[in-house]
Amino acid sequence: MTAQPAARSLPRARATLQRSIAWYLRQLSRVLNVLTDEELDRLIPLLSERRFRQRQVLFSAGDPPERVYLVLKGRIKVYQVAENGKEIILDVVGRGGVVGDMAIVEDGERTACAQAIDETVAVSISWDDFSHLLQQSPRLGFAMAELMARRLAAMHRAFMNIVSKPVSARLADVLLERQEAGLVHLGLTHQELAQTIGTSRETVTALLSRFVTLGAIAPIGDGYRITDEDLLDDIANGALPVSPRHPVDGRASALA
Repeated sequence: MTAQPAARSLPRARATLQRSIAWYLRQLSRVLNVLTDEELDRLIPLLSERRFRQRQVLFSAGDPPERVYLVLKGRIKVYQVAENGKEIILDVVGRGGVVGDMAIVEDGERTACAQAIDETVAVSISWDDFSHLLQQSPRLGFAMAELMARRLAAMHRAFMNIVSKPVSARLADVLLERQEAGLVHLGLTHQELAQTIGTSRETVTALLSRFVTLGAIAPIGDGYRITDEDLLDDIANGALPVSPRHPVDGRASALA
């Protein structure tokens, strides 16, 4: 007699769990927030959890697209390797971000690599299921198109900065873009910062030291506090070039 209520409670518990997962995914990702309840109900059973160790590679250039990932915890860098062996970071994807979807425009194979920066947890969906979902949901297709357009625009800005701005301006740009309430929690090594702005680790380390000496930033535990945003703006727009090769002593010396 007690088995029947217990058996009936299982579908209710499953439905409650499904609603909780759907709510969480909507809060986590602007892309998934466009899906209807029915579309999310179809999506959730297709997802599987994946865990990646620090520096573990998710996929490499030339691989066929197999899965698309939604990051729940941690960060993943998307990068290409130049002919000289240097890495060029295209994007750093954190919580709520999507990785692997660019295969839509990559003609059947990956053109970039993806690697976990630190311990990362993600949910993934097979490429076939993801493609089918895109075909069935115009809202999702439009949201993904917007996401890709923002990514391409950011890559274009980064490329234009590399060819048109001095390295000190590019680094100041990164600090300003990453600041929240005056604090910059880098989350990247100096080497990874260098790969983001197209320079060397030594140059990034030297310039950060120059910025501190000038009074534009001050070191904190996991990054920097912006102490003079106007000064950092001047560096970012090229009005105050800072040399990585010569120590500075105040604003005037930065122009040397």
